[in-house]
Amino acid sequence: MRKVTETDLPGVGIRFDLQTDIGRCVGVVAHQTGRRDLVIYDEHDIDRACESVELTEDEGHTLGELLGGSPVLEHIDDAVHRLEDLVISWVTIGEQSSLAGQTLAEAALRTRTGAGVVALVSESGSIPIPGGTERLEPGDTAVVVGVPSAVKAATRLLTRPG
Repeated sequence: MRKVTETDLPGVGIRFDLQTDIGRCVGVVAHQTGRRDLVIYDEHDIDRACESVELTEDEGHTLGELLGGSPVLEHIDDAVHRLEDLVISWVTIGEQSSLAGQTLAEAALRTRTGAGVVALVSESGSIPIPGGTERLEPGDTAVVVGVPSAVKAATRLLTRPG
């Protein structure tokens, strides 16, 4: 697989860039909200975008499927930011998630993985430090915190089809 450079964009998300064989640079900005920006950089100045297309999370997934999919997309979807040995990941709960509709207590993510949900974000607003009675609803985003292996395990549980 090609080398992809990754740049943290604090408060925004992560930027991923790829240089093609012919020297063009393309990138994706994966926003914490799920939005994706597909960026094509200027041929003569890779710090200047000459074209940008805003995609919803669903459109980003569709484009990825059209391009053949890749492990990079899974990494982008995790939107992982490292803080020393701590990882924060924004995980969107899919319609088919085995945990969709369960309360945090029923899901038992902390017990099962060691990672905790520190916030739930939905169209109606955010719930910081949610209690065990809060439900994991499809379309919501769970902000998961823990060591890398625990967050990865929690992400798998939150996104695994039921």
